[in-house]
Amino acid sequence: MLGLRVKAAVVCAVVLLPLTASQVMAADPPQHLGEGVLVPGRTAVDVGMSGARVVVSNPVYETSNNGTTWTASGGSNDGKPLQVEGAALLTFDGSTAKVGGLTFPAADEVVLGKGGKLVSHRAPAAATAEVYDIASKAKLADVAQPFALSGDTVWKVTEPGHLDGKNLTTGVVKTVLVASACTVGPDDVNGRWAVLSGCNQVVDVNGPQPPRNLTVAADAQLGNGFTVQTSGSDLLVTDLNDPALGQRRYGPIRTTTSSFRADGSGLAKIVYADATSKPRVITLSWLTADPQQHPDTVAPVLTTASAGDRIRDNTSLSFEWAYDDPQDPNSPATGVDSYDLRIQQRPNRTSPYGAWNQVPAWQGLKTTGASLTAPIGTDTCWQVRARDYAGNLSAWSTSYCSEVDGTAPSLVTWRIGDRVQLSGSATVRWAYKDDTDIASYDVVYKVAAPGVAFGKWIYPAVWQNTRITGITWSPRLGWDECFMVRARDYLGNLSAWSAPICSVAPQDDRALTSAGTVTRSTSTLAFQGTTTILKANGAYLTKATEAGLRIALVAIHGPGQGRVDIYHANIKIGTVSLAAATTGRAVTYLPATPFRTGILKIVSTSTAPASVDGIAFLRAP
Repeated sequence: MLGLRVKAAVVCAVVLLPLTASQVMAADPPQHLGEGVLVPGRTAVDVGMSGARVVVSNPVYETSNNGTTWTASGGSNDGKPLQVEGAALLTFDGSTAKVGGLTFPAADEVVLGKGGKLVSHRAPAAATAEVYDIASKAKLADVAQPFALSGDTVWKVTEPGHLDGKNLTTGVVKTVLVASACTVGPDDVNGRWAVLSGCNQVVDVNGPQPPRNLTVAADAQLGNGFTVQTSGSDLLVTDLNDPALGQRRYGPIRTTTSSFRADGSGLAKIVYADATSKPRVITLSWLTADPQQHPDTVAPVLTTASAGDRIRDNTSLSFEWAYDDPQDPNSPATGVDSYDLRIQQRPNRTSPYGAWNQVPAWQGLKTTGASLTAPIGTDTCWQVRARDYAGNLSAWSTSYCSEVDGTAPSLVTWRIGDRVQLSGSATVRWAYKDDTDIASYDVVYKVAAPGVAFGKWIYPAVWQNTRITGITWSPRLGWDECFMVRARDYLGNLSAWSAPICSVAPQDDRALTSAGTVTRSTSTLAFQGTTTILKANGAYLTKATEAGLRIALVAIHGPGQGRVDIYHANIKIGTVSLAAATTGRAVTYLPATPFRTGILKIVSTSTAPASVDGIAFLRAP
């Protein structure tokens, strides 16, 4: 069973708009097209409209049948401009601002977004404004000033030259490259056009039209495809769809406290108060048709993906990815919509991969990450593909694989020094390697006292699940001591026990009984500082009840030294010559035999002296 986990997505599309030279205005004066159509029945302090809905104040009345019937909407809007966008009407009634069931303090800054889907609210001197969805009344974001709302998108210059539009419904972020001095404010984006301050630039936020240079007055308003502003006693309208930015004039208008609004429904219309404060409606039938876009035909492209470490030290696997929906100047990107994910697995390294598995829960994902829990040893490969809002589907990505470590650690170093230890300290050391990392070790040992066989393996508690990599001890004379070690990784993969390695400290010559012509002596070269010299043929050293399968003789070799025969359990094991060119201590290992127990005897077989230093019995090779 797969344990699934997903990670929230942030999807970005980039629109690259090249800067062009200033557009040249027509040389002839703008044509004057006269007055708009009268909407009878009411005078107006302020006007607004959305489609067939015309609104006036003060107080607030509205009509949808060209003034035949006027209905009181409530509120006075005294000193406040009428904001009518889409189906939303913002009214002020005393100390309260109201829109679509949302209320705010009238003293605050409340701005309807173009299209009437969003509204922003900012308390005086606040650094950020709250953005609400009017239909659901849900708060969607806190946005620092300045910014513009259009449809369900917040537009903001996030860094010099970057106008970013974040769709608060889908999370898609679109970036439009603009001049470095540009800023954007309330009502500066409507439909496909943004009229920017600081750089006098008009940009197409949908593409593919190039930027245009246009300077507008402070009272200019942005309609869907046009701007409108006062010019003396007239309104001056500029066609943004026209590359030459053609213009027309209308009027006369009321010049004292002029009032005019672009149609909030997105139609090419304007409402204004004439010289007698009567509302009039202009229909801009001469505007150039909206530039046609080619459909988005380019699938999203994978930019990054990672399944983490190739070998994991835990059973939790994860995969993360990111896609970009490429922007073509003639085919604007629609943005990444969703993802499909599939996996294939094998239970271990020697097995083939299984078929691809498109887990149902991983199809149409709106996230950019997923995870699962896999058994130890399992290798999992991930592939992802993406589709944009136009339905273009990318090919499956290459595979990104991650394996849960199922291999036990392997031994690299395992040493204990000489088999016969002649110093007062001995150390056993080890080292392992693993596909991930070593978690701990277990160490066991067994010992054999002089004259007996090994006992059972001993498991000291402090040596189980330990992190130590070596043990040092003081050997006991005549004791044979063996060790084994094993290692585990963090997933619990456990190696086999290592081969035993052993160390024995010899018994000193003083532990042996002498017979014949024998001299006890001291030497700085000797183990424990003493030697026993067999000075005549037949002189010997003996010790009862010794056990082992191999004997090691410690003796002083040098010029003029003799030789000895070694017997164990009345069986001759071998002859050792102590003659050498230089004087020094040496350990001679006699041939291995079956394990036996019995009397040890070291016999001189020459008249030359034989300096015996010690004897060791090995219970293991």
